[in-house]
Amino acid sequence: MSDPDNTNGRTNGAGKPLRVLFVESRTELGGPQIALWTMLRSLDRHAIQPFFASLEFGRGDLPVKVQGLGIPVYRLPAGRFRELGKSLEKAATLRRIICEKGIDVVFSNSAHALLYARPVARLTGRPCVWWVHGHFPGDRFRGHLISFAHLFVSADSFFANSDHTARVISVDYPMASNIRVVRYGIDLREMAPGGARAALRRGLGIAADEPVVSIFGRLHPFKGHEVFLRAAASLIAKGKRAKFLVVGSSLMGLEMNYAEKLCEIVRAEGLGERVLFLGERKDVSDLMNASDVIVHASIEPEPWGLVVAEAMAAGRAVIACAAGGPLEMIEHGRTGLLVSPGEPSALVAAIEALLENPELRRKMGEAARRHAEEYFDSKRAADVLCRELRRVCGRTKDQNGIYF
Repeated sequence: MSDPDNTNGRTNGAGKPLRVLFVESRTELGGPQIALWTMLRSLDRHAIQPFFASLEFGRGDLPVKVQGLGIPVYRLPAGRFRELGKSLEKAATLRRIICEKGIDVVFSNSAHALLYARPVARLTGRPCVWWVHGHFPGDRFRGHLISFAHLFVSADSFFANSDHTARVISVDYPMASNIRVVRYGIDLREMAPGGARAALRRGLGIAADEPVVSIFGRLHPFKGHEVFLRAAASLIAKGKRAKFLVVGSSLMGLEMNYAEKLCEIVRAEGLGERVLFLGERKDVSDLMNASDVIVHASIEPEPWGLVVAEAMAAGRAVIACAAGGPLEMIEHGRTGLLVSPGEPSALVAAIEALLENPELRRKMGEAARRHAEEYFDSKRAADVLCRELRRVCGRTKDQNGIYF
């Protein structure tokens, strides 16, 4: 049933919040899901009234976390897109939600969700935006049916998570003149320097004065864990005293064989207790604070690099690969170090330089935190998202700050 203050199911009156239906496929918290969750926590509810539709892939708790924010959540287990019957049923449910709740704009947070969100948005006459968290040019030429579908359905507006991603999108969508950059936000209080550093180190059996070098993120070949472990082996062979932490797991149970491959590298290199595999953790901020150096080792250009931003917010010395999003965050030598992707020797040299110079680590971490405070604040990111959503809907402010 439509809300009484709607006109034809729409809420475009002056001063009313923009009603946005956020559509997400995965329930587990990977980078794109964390980015969306942080945005939803930070939204100005006077400007945006959010609704959330979950297509229920995975066994995570994202819908529960969103519901805990007081946001209406609709669970729509969609199955695989090629299961036409289920897909049409879920699309019909989305259409009903859009009409009954007077949704003004449909927001897809993933490529899979776009396959549902965009057609339904068209049917209901609503604009559809796609927050692109990563895109590889030419994917549609690799014979992947879904890639052809993405090109066909497209979006009314693309929100790219970095300048790098925006440039890559323009390769496959040359007619898109509506690509805007909407970067992730970081909860600066949650990721603040300090934390339970000493207690956490004791719990892991790490001496107070032992250097700790860590890598965070999904266990996937793209993330460069092999490069990290090869670098660790080289440093230990050179007599360096340090512990190396691997924090993260495979997402949705994928790439399980990759985790075993990493364990085999540790055995083959004789790394023994020098490397700790910690799996998925909820105390990421404390683990970052317990680290002296945090490494980003992706072997291909990272679309943005959430871990890099989080580590900078935590005031840590960061080493990142000089490709993609990290180039937009790190000023080499001041807020972090940049190294060539996929080269263990370059990573070894950077880690060694930081381990041997605690004062450099301190200054670099402080500069990184200041950069994060200026550019990564979650409220600032949410304000950018709000402004861009208003632009998509043709809503702007009058002289009194009221949207019309």
